[in-house]
Amino acid sequence: NKSELPVTCGDKDGVLHVVKYNDMEKCIFSEGQWFKPNEFERFGGKERSKKWKTSIFWENFPLQKLIEVHKMVQIIHNQQPRRPIAGLPLLECSPNDEDIIDMTVFEGPTLPVTCGSGSGILHKYRFATGRCGRCIRTKDFWLTPEDFIRVSKPEGTWRKDILSNGEPLGKLIMKSVLELHMINCDCKICKDLEQYLNDDVCFVCDSEGDLVCCDECPRAFHSHCHLPAVREDSPGQWSCTFCVMKKMKSSNQKTQQDILSIPVSQYTLHCQYLLLHLLHESMTDPCAKVPGFSGNICGPMMLGRVKLNLENNDYQTVQEFVTDIELIFNNCCTSSEDSDSSRMTSRLKEVFKRKFETVFKLL
Repeated sequence: NKSELPVTCGDKDGVLHVVKYNDMEKCIFSEGQWFKPNEFERFGGKERSKKWKTSIFWENFPLQKLIEVHKMVQIIHNQQPRRPIAGLPLLECSPNDEDIIDMTVFEGPTLPVTCGSGSGILHKYRFATGRCGRCIRTKDFWLTPEDFIRVSKPEGTWRKDILSNGEPLGKLIMKSVLELHMINCDCKICKDLEQYLNDDVCFVCDSEGDLVCCDECPRAFHSHCHLPAVREDSPGQWSCTFCVMKKMKSSNQKTQQDILSIPVSQYTLHCQYLLLHLLHESMTDPCAKVPGFSGNICGPMMLGRVKLNLENNDYQTVQEFVTDIELIFNNCCTSSEDSDSSRMTSRLKEVFKRKFETVFKLL
């Protein structure tokens, strides 16, 4: 009843880990890599066989034989705990190739999820049950799995039809990727069904703290991170700059040159909107979270100066605001030798260009 089997396929040797096989993970280790059985078959040059159960061998036994032995044991012992027969290691009934999962893609605090044409990010710490726990962040809302199903696929079931990396949530619960709360759970997530409508971190700086929550979208902000800053005596109902911009009536289209020559005072909200987008993108970029990241990029340090100038009304025209942004981009491109920083700068330039054209409705 061995847990590791030396196996061969074609001209390649490897070690099959029985527990990983039965857990439907990549289970064969060879030449420093992990393989699914069908991948190891290709690695061994036997891809034309297209039947790994007979082309992968342990000693003189194809894996198919070990699988059949396991089936016999289950029948003989009437589904009782497995026992070895004639010293053969037992493999559970053969999973299909596509059922063998690389579990590493499900590590981390969040999971990308899809259902029909809908998509979002599932935050594990918010997950509870189908109807409790607003754990799926879409573009516009925090939703429970059942809410997400109703929006994306009303006739579906959340365990089966919400997928992450191709696997249904039901399977991820069985694999302990997600922890399902008990029916009588009295934790805050299960008890307060109307809570957690907004983000738990600031949309701009991506950190926790005393946050002001928008009443129209899931975003939340530190009062000093938002543009304009949120005053303490603000009324109970509050809308962030993104939502205010969304409700603004369309203005006549203009050329870029016309826009640049107009006083900032006429387009203060537009400039605040653009800068908030850049600050958000710079702080949530993966390389900004790497320990030792320099921060000299057009991120919080540099863009913070533009934010201060905008708050102090130091810009006369839109051109001056744009010039400062472009100067930061150019300085970062010429001074940075770090590929991650260069990539991030290029991405922010593209974000700024796209948002500028959209928000000003250029001809």
